[in-house]
Amino acid sequence: MTLVGAALREERADSGSVLLSFWLWDAFFAGATILTAVLIALEDRPPAAKVGSIAIVVAISLAWPVRGRRLALAVHDRPVTAGRLAFCAVLGIGMVAAVALADSANWAAFVVYSQLFWLLPLGPAIAGVAVLTFLAPVAGALSRGQGVLFDLLPPQALFMTLFGILVGIFITRLADESTRRAALIAELEASQAQVAELSHVAGAAAERERLAGEIHDTLAQGFTSIVTLLQAAQAQFDADPAAARRHVDLAVRAARENLGEARQLVAAGAPGEAAARSLADAVGRTADRYAEETGSPAARTVHGTPRKVSAETEIVLLRAAQELLANARQHAGAGRVEVDLDYTDPDAVALAVTDDGPGFDPDAVDEGSFGLRILRGRVERLDGEVDLDPGPSGTTVTVTVPTAPTPQEVR
Repeated sequence: MTLVGAALREERADSGSVLLSFWLWDAFFAGATILTAVLIALEDRPPAAKVGSIAIVVAISLAWPVRGRRLALAVHDRPVTAGRLAFCAVLGIGMVAAVALADSANWAAFVVYSQLFWLLPLGPAIAGVAVLTFLAPVAGALSRGQGVLFDLLPPQALFMTLFGILVGIFITRLADESTRRAALIAELEASQAQVAELSHVAGAAAERERLAGEIHDTLAQGFTSIVTLLQAAQAQFDADPAAARRHVDLAVRAARENLGEARQLVAAGAPGEAAARSLADAVGRTADRYAEETGSPAARTVHGTPRKVSAETEIVLLRAAQELLANARQHAGAGRVEVDLDYTDPDAVALAVTDDGPGFDPDAVDEGSFGLRILRGRVERLDGEVDLDPGPSGTTVTVTVPTAPTPQEVR
């Protein structure tokens, strides 16, 4: 996106230089008009003829800012329109009329020829220059009663023709470059819009996946615990009221914790336990809650010295503990679990959950387990690994996440 934006700024700046060049042409036309008017005034012609010639030259020059520049801003390689042809014809007629009144009006060719090349393709513009190169001297010779052949190709006319062609080639290339850049700008803007749309779609998909994972690991698992506890309480209402009450109390607590997780999810913050405790305490609390809700022992150990890691690493490891303990309760039929948090590697933190269930087929679980697939995705985004070690007497799942220095450690 940044590269596309930089390219657009560069192209717009280049197009702006083309617009600036129009003002340079304005200044050039003004200077050429003043020079031509002075030369006409110095010419030995009747005052009325000189005034008329100067008026026509000034009108030709003013035609550029009034109408010509607007036409020149149009795409140069479009078919020649009737409006352009009519405008150029008026310019040519005006120049011929001015030269007929005063020979020095030939210098108005600086203004007329340049406008022809701005407004017409190269071929028609050269043809127009050739016609004016012939007609202007003829008109001047006839008005003075001189021989046509004498003034047909004077040095001045040849110079004007050569100048017009050279300037015309320059103007045509400038206009073509402006057209190309305008097309490139339009293409870049379309690409920028497409990239923005794709980024939006990808971002929305990633956010949906993140929310799905958070809901699965928090609300869905919490509701599962609540349902399981209430079913256990329902079955013990008559046989063991005390146990039923204990299960109801646990269900109420699970519901409150689920409500807290829902609020954290809405606020897009860290899990409540991770925000309130260290990672070791949060994982230990998750293991204790598993033991209380299932009645099965859950041993928890910490190897090495706990250290502060990034919030994202803590969230991934806590979610891993929640997911693996939920799997042990729902699928493994485990009688005992062990949760081990290992800080001995200075470059990584490892979480291992071991149960004494009958084991499973890791390939089948990988394909069908939504929770385990989300867990793998989270861990792999942090360049970590998930290692499944199923066996006939139990299963161990180890999650290893590399760590980087926290901002406090860097300072």
